[in-house]
Amino acid sequence: MNKKIEALWTRLLLAVQKNPAEVLLAVFFCVLGCYYFESRNEDWESVLSYSPVLFLTTYILNYLTLGKKGRVFYYISVLFFIPVYIWIENTFDITFWITLIIMQLIYMVSRWKLDNDAFMQVGIRYIAAWLAACLLTVIAWLLAISIYFSIHYIFEIWGNYEERFIAYATSFAFAGVMSLLFLMFNQNRDNGKVKNKVFDVLVNFVLSPALLIYAVILYLYFIKVTVIWSLPKGAVAYIVISFTSATFLLKGFQAFVSKRYYDWLYRWSSWGVLPALVMYWVGVYYRINQYGFTEARVYLVIIGLILTGTAFLFFSKRAGRYLYVSLLAIALLSAVTYIPGITAKDIERISQMKRDNYPPKTNYAGLKEDGYIESDIPVDIEGFRMMHKVFNYPTDKGFYFSGGKDSTILYNADESILFAEQTDSLFYSQLRKVGLTPYDSIPESVYPDLLRIDMDSAALILDYIYFQRDSVYQGVYMLPKCYLK
Repeated sequence: MNKKIEALWTRLLLAVQKNPAEVLLAVFFCVLGCYYFESRNEDWESVLSYSPVLFLTTYILNYLTLGKKGRVFYYISVLFFIPVYIWIENTFDITFWITLIIMQLIYMVSRWKLDNDAFMQVGIRYIAAWLAACLLTVIAWLLAISIYFSIHYIFEIWGNYEERFIAYATSFAFAGVMSLLFLMFNQNRDNGKVKNKVFDVLVNFVLSPALLIYAVILYLYFIKVTVIWSLPKGAVAYIVISFTSATFLLKGFQAFVSKRYYDWLYRWSSWGVLPALVMYWVGVYYRINQYGFTEARVYLVIIGLILTGTAFLFFSKRAGRYLYVSLLAIALLSAVTYIPGITAKDIERISQMKRDNYPPKTNYAGLKEDGYIESDIPVDIEGFRMMHKVFNYPTDKGFYFSGGKDSTILYNADESILFAEQTDSLFYSQLRKVGLTPYDSIPESVYPDLLRIDMDSAALILDYIYFQRDSVYQGVYMLPKCYLK
């Protein structure tokens, strides 16, 4: 036991010696997190949110400049938080998430593994190092919290410091401890084969069978839309993204399983995903042609190009390299995220200006757009026997309705709940019912259908839906009209 602890301590010290700038950044983010809690200075929010990007940037530069003349850039990278502090205002917006994805791809490309097995091996070990670090950090954080509250409960001390302790423990655990554990676990990770029984079972008996079921579902749906000659539903695009990505990811995992039961499936992966990609592009083309580009729809096109490029690359054994796929993804995502004039926001602006939808209206709350979905078209009551008035306040006269931003609830006169759902979820399900997504413009022709909530042997008719829109539509409030039974 002592030897194991000593070995772990040796690995930790070696990680600190090999990664001095990363350790310095981890300490800085720990202190900054505590300072932010005390000061509530919102100017530092962008630096805290971009801390994973900054840490990974330094980590990549450490590998690329080791033993080379450009080593000075590695040490300077600890100051990259300064431009983030000065120029970046939005935190956790779409640019942040795309940047985080790009940095993961740059890490993979930085190893420059042309061989697919070697490339996937680096990726698997990288993910495993982060997962192990995250798991141990969460355990340590929970133990620290439980010890604090145990001491507080038993000895009745430190009663006014719960919030501060949790904030400090969170900062030190996830900014400091997790970073150090990752550096320790990811040492010398480029050598040796990945061998793990859990991984074996996961790939062979969980993920691959699930992928096969999804393939059957998508093929049946492809046959359906082809036979009846209809447009694919909007949400199918996200299923196609998941299916195609999983197909090529699991194809790369096959080299690391002990028994390859599904070689027959992954051998034809490029051909297998083509029908799904055809549906994807038909749906994307229709919605862009109908409603124009939005920022999210631009990224939908880029993801489609990446997936289609991947499929065509893997038609060739020589060109089918995960390294080339990563380079393609980095180039396309970077182009529409960072290059002025062709960013996703610029494309949205140009497209919507042609449709006279830009700049978007601004309401008193500073939101881009708000409005009402309402209709004067008579309600079809065929098939119903009774109609009840629905009040928007509690009453003993009959049905009443609570439709705030968080939840939408329909009560009977005895205050029993007839229907309850999250307002946003309900609004999105109504959009799906008419074949729209939250990113699409809402034509007036579908208003009557949106105002009708179908239930078992009943229907709730709404007077109006109040919505707000920033990058997507959000249902905020619903006013009832009547209940059909």
